[in-house]
Amino acid sequence: MNRVLLISLGSRGDMEPFLALGEKLSQEGKTIAFCFPTQFEKLAKEVSPLFYGQDPRFLDLINRPEVVSILSQDSGTFNRMRKGLSIAKEIAPIQEQLILDQESAVAEFEPDHIYFHIKCIYPIFWALTTGGKITLISPMPCTIHPVEHEPHIGFGNPVNTIWNLMTYKLAHWALVRKSILGYGKAFIKQRGLRLNAQQISKFIKSQLEVEYPISSALFKRPEYWPKRAVITGFLERNKSKHYTADADLLRFLQKNPDPVFVTFGSMVNSQPKRIGEDILNVAVKLQIPMIVNSSWGGIVIPEHDGQWIYEVTDVPYDFLFPRVRAVIHHGGSGTTHSALRCEKPQAIIPHLGDQFFWNRCIAKESKGVKGFPIKEWSQFNFEQLLKLLIIQN
Repeated sequence: MNRVLLISLGSRGDMEPFLALGEKLSQEGKTIAFCFPTQFEKLAKEVSPLFYGQDPRFLDLINRPEVVSILSQDSGTFNRMRKGLSIAKEIAPIQEQLILDQESAVAEFEPDHIYFHIKCIYPIFWALTTGGKITLISPMPCTIHPVEHEPHIGFGNPVNTIWNLMTYKLAHWALVRKSILGYGKAFIKQRGLRLNAQQISKFIKSQLEVEYPISSALFKRPEYWPKRAVITGFLERNKSKHYTADADLLRFLQKNPDPVFVTFGSMVNSQPKRIGEDILNVAVKLQIPMIVNSSWGGIVIPEHDGQWIYEVTDVPYDFLFPRVRAVIHHGGSGTTHSALRCEKPQAIIPHLGDQFFWNRCIAKESKGVKGFPIKEWSQFNFEQLLKLLIIQN
């Protein structure tokens, strides 16, 4: 099995686990190719020259203000539902094209093995119709295999074992019926495939191999999981080799050798200017130097003299994290694991989805302190969280 195709969809955070895996497999002598949204071609070619693009409309869609508003829960429930129904009409034709893009990449590259993201549908069809080998890569444990003490990632906080396990049944039904068969209906008909919900469901439940690239220091593999579900440990590619640090950043780090790093990644919110002002005020008040990632607009720092805050827009964590004192962030799996790998105390200010799960894990495993949801933001809360993070660590 020397030809490996890695297929992913989503934001950059959804690409990084596949890039890290691709780099590892390439070092083992495998021929690697990536199939990502076209916006990530340059990024993918840092690892392999073999790239197959997927329709750019998907990434454009999830980055649109109304979609971001739904995900960040900036508006009321009724407005989010209205916007969601409107967006749903646009998703189907894009998903249908993505399936064709993935099919084309597989036909051209002829892989022996496909690693894929759960948002990608074609690998399931390929495995069921050709017997080809596929592996699902999930950087979040509460997706395919039930966890008794945690609900499926789409269902919020834990309640009790009965409810937690029920959420996985509901999510599985939606995955098979609404996603795979819903978006794949036209493709199945056009190709004359004999596939139904029972076949797909059985394959996912009893045959699909799943790798979770997460650390057992944060989540321990349940003994009741099938052998096909494996926790492989966190992988992070060497991004520093493609990076040249700005001279001003190096001067700031030399003057302030142990700053706190603050980032919300690609998350946005309804009050980025207020948040930026609060962060600046706290940095000045406590005289704690900070490096702040303001690249996606979730944090907008007001004009300042540069004494206590240095703003970045794109810096590799494997370069920065060894040089910081602590990390305050949104709770993406990659950021969480990067801080963990560098043994930096961290606090999460979750915005949505799995970020609340990682927030619970960080506190439970004493890898930092539990943060507050972005909806509870205030200068006081941020100051108290920062003090607690530094005092306890």
